[in-house]
Amino acid sequence: MREATHDPATPLATGLSPAELRLLLSFAYTGAVAGPWPAVLEAAETSLRYQAWGLLTLCLDVFTRGLTPETGLDVLAFAVAYGLAQVGRVAEDYILATFPSVVATPAFLDLPAHLLIRLLRSDGLNVLHELEALEAASRWLMANGNGQEDLAKEVLSSVRFALMSGRELKKVPSVAAGVADPKVLRELMVESLAPMAQLPCRVRSLQEVLVVCGGDKLTANLAARKPSRHLWFAHRYLSAVGLVKRVEWRALGHFPDGPRFRHAVAVVGNILYVLGGKCYYGVRDTLASVYRYQPMDDSWERLASMTCGRSYFAAVALGDFIYALGGSSGEIYCTDTVECYDLTPAFPCPRRCQPLPMALCGHAACALDGTLYVSGGCDEACQCQASLLRYSPGEPAKLLAPMNGQRAGHIMEEAGGQLYVAGGLCQRDGQTGYRDQLAFEVYSPKLDIWVLLSPLPHAHVAGGAAVLGGELLVLGGYSHETYKDTHLIHAYQPGTRRWITRGTLPHAYTDFQACVLTVPPALQWVPPVVSGNPPPPGYMP
Repeated sequence: MREATHDPATPLATGLSPAELRLLLSFAYTGAVAGPWPAVLEAAETSLRYQAWGLLTLCLDVFTRGLTPETGLDVLAFAVAYGLAQVGRVAEDYILATFPSVVATPAFLDLPAHLLIRLLRSDGLNVLHELEALEAASRWLMANGNGQEDLAKEVLSSVRFALMSGRELKKVPSVAAGVADPKVLRELMVESLAPMAQLPCRVRSLQEVLVVCGGDKLTANLAARKPSRHLWFAHRYLSAVGLVKRVEWRALGHFPDGPRFRHAVAVVGNILYVLGGKCYYGVRDTLASVYRYQPMDDSWERLASMTCGRSYFAAVALGDFIYALGGSSGEIYCTDTVECYDLTPAFPCPRRCQPLPMALCGHAACALDGTLYVSGGCDEACQCQASLLRYSPGEPAKLLAPMNGQRAGHIMEEAGGQLYVAGGLCQRDGQTGYRDQLAFEVYSPKLDIWVLLSPLPHAHVAGGAAVLGGELLVLGGYSHETYKDTHLIHAYQPGTRRWITRGTLPHAYTDFQACVLTVPPALQWVPPVVSGNPPPPGYMP
């Protein structure tokens, strides 16, 4: 009753401003924080000032779940200012992983110097090549340096010149022009390239790395196709001539039972599960075997086989379960059967689940908010589908808004609470046969709508995909219109809404799988760039 008669235009005796009072009362009555991003920041500051712990918990949840390149820097600065270590770690990890997108935001220029230096000195800074780190530092100094030589030297000393190629080093003076004395810049370069400085120079790498598993490829003489049994991981990205960058790939391991392609993989707690696929091209070469791989000790364990062989199918991890959905089973072109593995027992075994509403192969599946989503694929009549299914075990599958176009042999990945689909093939308009599907679109589960984005720059049919460093990576596959395999890796950056070429695969693979894993630090050791030093075991120049 007092609130109803109180004049909100006058400050209270407690020191609360009218804006702060409205904010606290709004939360007390609604239990929610409404408004644009500045309002959420203001709510968090007010909750700390007046110890409104419920409001603070809600704000911190918004911070950690809704990070974007535009808001990540605000959250990091807030966490550092108020000593919120856990929130700060989440924000910092996100900024390091999405650094190219963060640098493009106006908020980057407002970053305090000590936080910029902290980011530039991190081993986890995600840059395509070290020149990107120098470009970011130079952009910040142009806006904040104001001729401060000591500040410029401290910031630029965080750049790892020893990781640059000769071609990149030649570009350093032009990139850093106007932000530091050329003599100081030259001293930093010489100091970092001196032989005694080589050993402590560490390659920048996210804790997680991109891994490609198995697949099908042409032989070196282009005379035949040969399935692969190898697992490779992307160790680092190197600068090269032109738009296509070079990726240094290293061997991680190989399948214990020979090659496989058209298989499926799932990752649970940094453990890789490999299911089904084909070992060769015959009707009877479809596999039902399942393996569990632990990259930290390079160990394989065979689990109970699936109830039937599967290829061209999808496998998704959801909680403590892995679901294998549909696919081609031996002589059966496509099936509607679903089975799942409960991972809690020491020796998981499969069990049959509620089937899909229609038989599918070449489809894609993904988990989001405790639900499985299945998109596209081919039916028993070899017709490409545009459907999206929501599949919850024990409940009837529900048809959601269809995609803007048909697709099969495509990829679907979750990022930022949305589902992205890319690649694959579709039916020709008014004609028989198929064509490459270059359309790229994103699905919002909250709105149940699809939105078209920038199309793929290259065909990727039966390729692989992963989300790493805030980017959607689409890898390999082939073009159905030219029947040429591709070894290209394209990355979509949500912050800049553009596609870039991230590099190339070890080979032009099709029908393979990609995932993200943490690998042993020993595999990521980089030899000093000193003439005469022998390379470590497994090093691939």
